[in-house]
Amino acid sequence: MKSLPANNPEWLTKKIIKKGGTISFYDYMNLVLNDPNNGYYGSGKSNLGSKGDFVTSPSMSDDFAFLLSKQIEEWLIQIKRKLIFDEKISLLEFGAGDGSLMSGIFHYFLVNNKNILKNVCFIIIEPNSGMIKKQQKKLEKYLNLGFDILWESLDDLGDKTLNGIILANEVLDAFPVERIINLKDKIYRQGVSIDKESGRLFFEEMPMTKKLENSIAFAQEKLDINIPPKDAPEGWSTEWHIDNKSWLKAIYKKINNGILLVIDYAKEAKKYYSLSNSNGTLISYKNNKIVKNVFDSPGNCDLTSHVCIETLIYDSEILGFETVGIVKQGEALLSLGLAERLFEIQNELKNDISKALSRRESLLRLVDPICLGDFKWFVFSKFKNKKTKINSSCIR
Repeated sequence: MKSLPANNPEWLTKKIIKKGGTISFYDYMNLVLNDPNNGYYGSGKSNLGSKGDFVTSPSMSDDFAFLLSKQIEEWLIQIKRKLIFDEKISLLEFGAGDGSLMSGIFHYFLVNNKNILKNVCFIIIEPNSGMIKKQQKKLEKYLNLGFDILWESLDDLGDKTLNGIILANEVLDAFPVERIINLKDKIYRQGVSIDKESGRLFFEEMPMTKKLENSIAFAQEKLDINIPPKDAPEGWSTEWHIDNKSWLKAIYKKINNGILLVIDYAKEAKKYYSLSNSNGTLISYKNNKIVKNVFDSPGNCDLTSHVCIETLIYDSEILGFETVGIVKQGEALLSLGLAERLFEIQNELKNDISKALSRRESLLRLVDPICLGDFKWFVFSKFKNKKTKINSSCIR
């Protein structure tokens, strides 16, 4: 990855200089995304949708929330029946973006199964106050209707208190990552340094931390992967998702009985850590365009990287989660009735061809294999009774 000149804001310059002029890439990504005053998410300046910096599935089409809600409804009914208790069950969304998905879920149940809303407590876990304001504005209609919506931190929830469903749609790809690089047959941690005169940011090699070394070594031993791969060229680099396991562990502690659905960009380890993928998956988005220079406009654009399929599944299972299945988003949405939805749109909007075509195009982009359709849906479960099985229509 080249270190190119970039417009470096004063607030970031001060923070890096205060740390001695060099910080880890992990700390850099955390700052530009999550700083409460200037970060892309932390300050609430993130702009989602076709007219924003990037699209998410919920912001692309209301039909995404409709189809996912059919799966959520199926799970909620099964969980309620199998647990046999009178308390409300929970639907928790982790990192709810601008609130589009939760809004779509409420709309679905109001139209299709209003009674289920009486038995469900809705919780949003959002670490960034700027995003909470956006979510509250988006969900204002439902708050005014008196629906049970809580904004909590994960720490506020008691251990083994959650019975229900946890959603994490496009969450893990925005977690800060470590960057590592192969130099002279040795791997180094990548840091970010600043030229005090020009304000230019550039990569700087740093020693590996013991935590990072152990994490990589453990994955290599258990999953039979090589980092770097054999015969890796000088400068081969990739990212490492150091926080995924601790996030999964924190969630596992809170679940009593339930389903965890993770939806995200993901690659198989053999492709992720390959010779051909010599620069990882890290990219930046601004104005719905990919920006390959990750130092461009820090704090004003999104940074994202793919998840490794095998490490996510292994980290989940070693904690005690059962892997119900993994499926591409396109296949999941087709299983949940996307074809029927297209037919309904055609009938509903037969007098408005322009709107019908727009809805159809958005819906098809959700299943496009070179676009959002290649997202992976990971379904994990945790039940006190290990024999408890939940049907999932999204997985065939």
